[in-house]
Formats: sequence, C-alpha cells, structure tokens
Amino acid sequence: MKKFEVTITEILTKKVSVEAQNQEEAEQIVTDDWYRGEHILDADNFTEINFEAKECIPEKIKVVLVEPGKIAKVQEIDSSLESMQNIVGGNIDVRYLSDGLIIHNREGKLLSLPLNRGLCDGECRVNDIVCGTFFICDSKEDEFISLSDTQITEHLKRFKYPEKFFKVDDRITKVPYNPIKKEHER
Repeated sequence: MKKFEVTITEILTKKVSVEAQNQEEAEQIVTDDWYRGEHILDADNFTEINFEAKECIPEKIKVVLVEPGKIAKVQEIDSSLESMQNIVGGNIDVRYLSDGLIIHNREGKLLSLPLNRGLCDGECRVNDIVCGTFFICDSKEDEFISLSDTQITEHLKRFKYPEKFFKVDDRITKVPYNPIKKEHER
C-alpha cells in the first residue's frame, strides 16, 4: 500500500461593502476589519470544497549504520517506518544518546540477534549491549532526521569497529576488532 497526503481546501466567500478612496484602501479596510474579527465567515458563506491527493514519498535521511561484525558506515535511508523496520529486522525501539538516537530491533535480545556494540556508562563500563543491526540518527520534534556532519564523525569514531564481549570478574568487557584485518590474515 502506498501512503498519500490529502489536502482539503474549504472555500468561504462573503461580500462586504465599504466606503473608500480607492480599491487598495477598500481592501485594506476589510482586511483590517477581518483581522479584528469584525467579519466572520461561517457555514452560511461556504461555496466550494476541493480535495487534492499527493503520494507521500519518504524523505531520505543520513544515518550511521552499525551491523554486527562490520565496520560502521554512513548511509542514506528512507525515513519511513517500514524502511526502518526492514533495516533492523523488526519493530523499532529508540535508545537515547546525548547526541542522537539509536534505532534498533525492539526484540533483538529475545530473538537472540547477534551481539553488536556495547553501550557504556559514564565510567566506561558496559551497561548494555545492542543486539542486531541498528542505526543512529537525530530527531526534531516527533520525526527522525539526518545526523549533522559533526555527529556522523563522532558516531563513526565511537561505533566504528565490531566488538567481542567477555565476562571478567562479574563485568562484561568489550574489545573492538577490525574485521578487514581478520579476512586478510586468512
């Protein structure tokens, strides 16, 4: 199914008689009166209605895409919910960062998706691991938007390399690795 945006335009018409020196002055008098609420157009003034449909084409946004076992990269994606769900492989969920949002599979852990990147607290201790593919974007009001060039640089640096996870003394530790080097060593 395609998504469409339909604009409804109602046209109300009312004639008002005024005394003025010229046409421009007459229009200005009525305009001023209308803004002060002296001329109210209501259902009795209804003359026409128009409907115009326009297909909604998803806007492209620039994100940092982070896949398990791969180096993070910049990618343009459709901003539609369906597109985002396809990228993460299911229903999306949002994790808030200080400078962006992580969009990931809501059920990544329940579905045993591959461990991807660790999230650390203020003391650089791993406090969560994102499972499965995710991407990082920004937001404005209630919509997802592109990252700025500065945000892209920071997130590429932060999430560049895939990570392996180990338990050491009741803590989870993460170690980044370069998957390209591993392929060349074989």
